[in-house]
Amino acid sequence: MIKRPRYTDEFRTSAVLMLEAAGYPDKKGALTEVASQLGVPLSTIRGWFTAERNPPPAELRNEKRAELVNLIRDELHSILAAMGTTRKDASYRDLATAFGIFTDKLQLLTGEPTGNSKVRIEIEYADADPHAA
Repeated sequence: MIKRPRYTDEFRTSAVLMLEAAGYPDKKGALTEVASQLGVPLSTIRGWFTAERNPPPAELRNEKRAELVNLIRDELHSILAAMGTTRKDASYRDLATAFGIFTDKLQLLTGEPTGNSKVRIEIEYADADPHAA
């Protein structure tokens, strides 16, 4: 008889947060990527995420999410502070890329949009005649 692995609350919580940060369920391939990194079957990790099977405790999930959000925010501040002084070691482009990635992960973990799906342009013409050429 094959013994199934037992996953701790901490591990399941981390796996679910990794899925969120990877953009699951909206981002195609996110589930496969995280499951592969962790060595956990797709159906198992999906069950934790959807709370269909042995989900991590909500309190622990919220606590760990808050910790991760704070770590990412701290890192974003560090990247901004380092942008002007670390050009010798890391290019501005590298720092900007890291900033963008961390910002995206922060948005995903806090439930905020990661992109603009609607563009709105407003142009005001003060005292302009709309028929004048």
